[in-house]
Amino acid sequence: MGTIPAPADAYASEGFQVRVDLGQHFLRSPEAAYRILERGNLPPNAQVLEVGAGLGTLSRTIACAGHRIWAVEKDPRLRAQLTDQLDQFGTRARVTIDDVRRVDLDGGLDADSALVSIMPFDPDLSTALIRHVFTSPKLTRGLVVLPSAGLVQLGAEAGDALRIEEVDGIARADFWPPAPTVLRVVAIERSRACRS
Repeated sequence: MGTIPAPADAYASEGFQVRVDLGQHFLRSPEAAYRILERGNLPPNAQVLEVGAGLGTLSRTIACAGHRIWAVEKDPRLRAQLTDQLDQFGTRARVTIDDVRRVDLDGGLDADSALVSIMPFDPDLSTALIRHVFTSPKLTRGLVVLPSAGLVQLGAEAGDALRIEEVDGIARADFWPPAPTVLRVVAIERSRACRS
């Protein structure tokens, strides 16, 4: 897998205004995306849902690794960039510009799909989105980057339905703008009793 430069620094130099209401921060390097993906332990050719795909750095890494990617991004300003990152992968890549809470996940995911996402850096929003996507029985596992406070909140709310495990950290400087708080890389697995 070759790497291409991530566009975050270019967007920063052009004065792109991130949306604070969406908790936007963009991954600055493909190498960081590869490190995140390696922690996911995904089976070959897995279908992956990415919530908040942003500029497509992680999306492209997922597709380059041979997985099928469904990149969902709420900010319509990022449509062209995200589409450009994924066009070459044809039917293995799908882009949806919408709020994931309005998307028919059950209709678009295969059984045993995975969530791999850099969640918004707002703890309440990140945990709400994780809870929402895991209402789909087709998602059985996930790997997310979220703020430490989001990890605490998610752990308190998950109950017996989801197993939550911190597997790594990631540097604040790996993002533009730099993350305002400590971040965690977290593995999520639906408990077998809760799979349908």
